[in-house]
Amino acid sequence: MRGAAPRRRAPLFLAAGAALLFAASIGVALQHAVQQYRLENQSQRVSVWYSSQALVELHRTRSAMLRMGELDAEPQDETLLDRFEILLSRVALLTPENAETTEAVHRQLGSIAGLLESLEAIEPAIIAFRPEDRVERARILVVLDSAEDQLTSLNVALHLERAEAVTLAQANASRLSLVFTACIVGIALSSALLMALLRRGMRRAMDTERTLRVLVEALPVAVTAVDAEGRFVLANGAARDLYRLPASDAQLIGRRAGEIGAAPWLERDAAAVLAERQPRGAAEREVPTQEGGRRTLITTSAPVLSGAEVVRVVSVGLDVSDRREADERIRFLAEHDVLTGLPNRVLFAERLRAALVPGRAARVVAVHCLDLDDFKAVNDSLGHPVGDQLLIAAATRMAGTLRQGDVLARLGGDEFAVIQPDIAGPEEAAETAARLVQALARPFRIAGYTLRSGGSVGTALAPLHGETAEALLQRADIALYRAKAGGRGRNVVFSADQEERLVERRRLEEDLHQAVTVGQMVLAYQPKFRLRDGALEGAEALLRWHHPERGWVPPSLFIPVAEETGLIHRLTRFVLEEACRQALRWRMQGLEVPVAVNLSAAEFGAGQGVRMVQEALAATGGDPRLLEVEVTEGVFLRNADRAAAEVAALRKLGVRVALDDFGTGYSSLGYLQHLAFDVIKVDRQFVDRIEQPGPSRHIVDAVIRLAHGLSAKVVAEGVETRGQLQALAALGCDLAQGYLLSEPVPPQALPALCGKGATQAGATPRVAA
Repeated sequence: MRGAAPRRRAPLFLAAGAALLFAASIGVALQHAVQQYRLENQSQRVSVWYSSQALVELHRTRSAMLRMGELDAEPQDETLLDRFEILLSRVALLTPENAETTEAVHRQLGSIAGLLESLEAIEPAIIAFRPEDRVERARILVVLDSAEDQLTSLNVALHLERAEAVTLAQANASRLSLVFTACIVGIALSSALLMALLRRGMRRAMDTERTLRVLVEALPVAVTAVDAEGRFVLANGAARDLYRLPASDAQLIGRRAGEIGAAPWLERDAAAVLAERQPRGAAEREVPTQEGGRRTLITTSAPVLSGAEVVRVVSVGLDVSDRREADERIRFLAEHDVLTGLPNRVLFAERLRAALVPGRAARVVAVHCLDLDDFKAVNDSLGHPVGDQLLIAAATRMAGTLRQGDVLARLGGDEFAVIQPDIAGPEEAAETAARLVQALARPFRIAGYTLRSGGSVGTALAPLHGETAEALLQRADIALYRAKAGGRGRNVVFSADQEERLVERRRLEEDLHQAVTVGQMVLAYQPKFRLRDGALEGAEALLRWHHPERGWVPPSLFIPVAEETGLIHRLTRFVLEEACRQALRWRMQGLEVPVAVNLSAAEFGAGQGVRMVQEALAATGGDPRLLEVEVTEGVFLRNADRAAAEVAALRKLGVRVALDDFGTGYSSLGYLQHLAFDVIKVDRQFVDRIEQPGPSRHIVDAVIRLAHGLSAKVVAEGVETRGQLQALAALGCDLAQGYLLSEPVPPQALPALCGKGATQAGATPRVAA
C-alpha cells in the first residue's frame, strides 16, 4: 500500500512538470517576443521617414523657387506650387493624426503645428509668386530657412532615437531565435506528455483534461488536436484566431479542417502523422489575417499513441512574424548605416555592380566620392554627438539634390558616395557634383552652433574611366584627393594625369618612410641675433631631407605628406632629440645657444606636446633652458584650455615657449591675458613692408609694445634688407633672423657666426646650409 501511493502520485508529478515546462517556455517566449516587438516598433517609426521626406521636399521647393527666373533654366515638369503642396503634405504627416507619435515628435508637437501654420501662411505668396519680386522671394526664403532649422532638429532627434532602439534590437534579436526554438521543443514535449496522461483512469483523465484545457486555452500559441479520423477535438483561442476557426465548439468539434475552410495544411499534417505514426519536424507556414495581411508560423505535429494506435494528433503553431521582421531588420542593418539610414559600403558596391551590368544601361554611369571638409575639427572641438548630427544633416541635404533612382551611401566616417546610373554624359555628372558642393557649402545650424563645413567631390565615369566597381571607386577617390588638394569645396572629374600624380605622391610617401628609417633627415639652424649688440642669442632648428636620387626635397613638399601619414610624430621626436643633443655639443664648445623647435597644432593641442618634450629631454639629458618650443595661434582655436595647460606645463619644466606667426591667424588678445609667452615672433609678411611708414610698421610697433608689456621678447622673421633691420632696431625689436643675417647653416658652421653680429650683416657672405 505504501508503494501504491507514490505510483498514484507519479502522474500528478508528471502533469505538474509538463505544465511548468509549458508555462516556462511560453512565458519566456512571450516576454522576449514582447520586448523584441517593442524594440523593433521603436526602430521602425515612420516619423523618421516622414521628417526626412519633409526636409528633402523643403530643399526641392527652395531649389524650384531659386531656379525660377533664371534665363537658362530648363522647363520643369513640376511648378513651384506643386513642390510647395508636396512639402505641406509631408509636414502634415508629422502631426499625431497622421503618424505615430514618438517621444521626439511629442516633444516638438507645438513647433510642428507652428511650422505647418507658417508654411500655410505663405501659400498665397507661393501661388502669386513672381521671380522678379525680390521682397516676396526674401520673405518666402526666411520662412523656408526657419522651417529647415526646425525639420533638421526634428530629423536629427528622430534618427538618434531610432539608432538607439536599433542597437538594442540587434542585441535582443539573436537571443530571441534561441528562445523560440527552445519554446517549440518545450511546448511539443509538454503537449505530448499531457495528452498521454489522458489514458489514465477516467477521473484522473477528466481532471487532467480540465487542467490541460485551462492551460492550453491560456497559451499565446496555437494548439489544436484531432482524432484518428482527422476531426477536431481541441483548439485553443490562439488557434481559432490565427487559423480563423469557428469561435463556438458546436461549429468546430467533430469537423475536419477542410469542412470549415481552415488552412489545408492542417489536415495534411494530421494525415501524415496518422499514417507515419511519427512526429513531424518544424515547418514554416503562412496564414492570412482579417486585415488582409499574412502571419508567419512555425508549426509541428506529434501523435498521441494508445498502444500501437494513434488516437490523437496534437499540433502547435508559434507566430514568428515578429522574428521574421527582426531578421529583415538585421539584414537591413547589415547593409545600411545605422546613423544616417543610408546604404553602407557593402550595399553600395552591390548597387554599383548592378548598375554596371553590361547592357543594363545604354548611357553613362557616374560615381561621386565626397567627404566633408574639416569634419575632424568639428569632432575634436565640439564632440562626436555634434559630429553625428552634422553627418545626418549633410546626408539629408545631399539626398535633396539627387534624382529618384540615384544612390547615396555613407562609406564610413565623413565619406559618402553617389551612384548616378543612366546619365547623358560628363556634363550632367558635373552639374550633380556642383549641386552637392553647393548644398554642403551652406551653413549648418546644429546644437546651437553655426557650422560651415563644406564638402569636396571627386567624380569618375563608366565606361570612360573604368568598367568595374573597384576601378570607378578608386578613380573617383583619386579625383576627390585632387579636389581637396586644390583648396577644398571643389568638384573634380578624374583624369589620367591625376593618377600619375597620385602614384608620384605614393612614391614620395614610401621614400619618406625610408628616409625616417635610414636617417636621411638632418637639421639646419637659422641663427637669431640680438639687435642691441649684434650677439648670437639662439637658433631655430629646421628639418632638411637629402634624398639620394631626388636631392634636397623642400619641406613644403614632404611636411604635408608626413602630417597625412602620421610620420610627423616621428619626425618631431627626431627634431626635439637632435636639437637637445646639439645644444649640449655647443655648450661643450663654450657656446650657450638655445634652440627653437616648432610643434604642430595636431601635436601640441592633442596633449602630446609636453610628453614629447619630456621624453626628448630624458633621452638626451638635455638642459630645458636650452630648448624653446614654438607654437602657432591655431592651437588655441582647437582647445584653448588644453593648450593653455600645456604652455604652463612646458614653462614649469624650464622650457621657453614662443608664439609663432603672431597676427597671421585668428589673433585674439584674450588668451594673451592668461598665457605667459617668453617670445612673440613677428611674421615676415609684416617685416617685408616695415621700411615705409604705413600699416605694417604700425602693426609691428604695436606688437613690440604689447610683447614688452607682457615681459616677452620679440623676434622678427624674414629680415632680408638692411633697411628692415634698421627699422626693427628703431622700433625696439629684440632679435632678428633672416637671410640678411644668415641662411640656415649646418651645426658645425654656427660657432663661426658668434663673432659676426647683426650689425655686420650684409658685410660678409651668407653661409648656406
